[in-house]
Amino acid sequence: MQKNRDIFTIFILFALFSVLFYNFTLKSEADFKLFLTIATFLFAIFSGFFIARQGTRYGTIRDLLTKFDGNMSFIYRVSGHFGEVQKEVAEILRKHYTPILKLKAWYYPFTHKTTILTDLHSFCQRVVGEKNLASLQGAVLAQIMISLRECQGLRKNMIALYEERVPGSQWFILVLLIFVILISLLIVPSQFEIFSSLLKGIFGSLLVFVLMFLRRLDRLEFFGGMVGENSARDVLNIIEGKR
Repeated sequence: MQKNRDIFTIFILFALFSVLFYNFTLKSEADFKLFLTIATFLFAIFSGFFIARQGTRYGTIRDLLTKFDGNMSFIYRVSGHFGEVQKEVAEILRKHYTPILKLKAWYYPFTHKTTILTDLHSFCQRVVGEKNLASLQGAVLAQIMISLRECQGLRKNMIALYEERVPGSQWFILVLLIFVILISLLIVPSQFEIFSSLLKGIFGSLLVFVLMFLRRLDRLEFFGGMVGENSARDVLNIIEGKR
């Protein structure tokens, strides 16, 4: 659905730009071809850097989320060694993952108060307490504590990466460069020339597409869905017995 909307938006922009360049040409004595070249070069440098950086950020966050969710799945499965109390772990995980999937916001635990790690620690303390555990249960408890420690580190890394978004000042630079490029294209003669107008329309719409693409990467929605959505849904499927 999102992909179809993007294609439709680009098509509309292409049509509008083509009609604009076909019917209008600004008059200027200055040689705006130089401005067009410089602005295009700077836009390519800036946008290329930001896309590469946000692409790396996307991949890193995806891997961290997968590891976090893997630990949660592991904790749920091995908690079955403690008997019926496994249902408590299931409720803790549902409480954590339900709003994430409902709102399609992977960052929900970082913008709202969440207690999944605290609740799991409390679960271990409440279930185990001062009981004498069987050797297998003792080993399971040790592995759960190791997983919780790892999840704490993963959470800190994800919080840091969440903050590494493209700042407003850099968005302003990119938009300003696109504005300069479009004005320069208007000044380059193409009035009543269909082929030239179409080429300029394609170029103008691609500039906006690059900005949309970067925006999607910045929000970690590169593949049309929420980053880590399948991994989070898999955890709930495991709880429901579907996996």
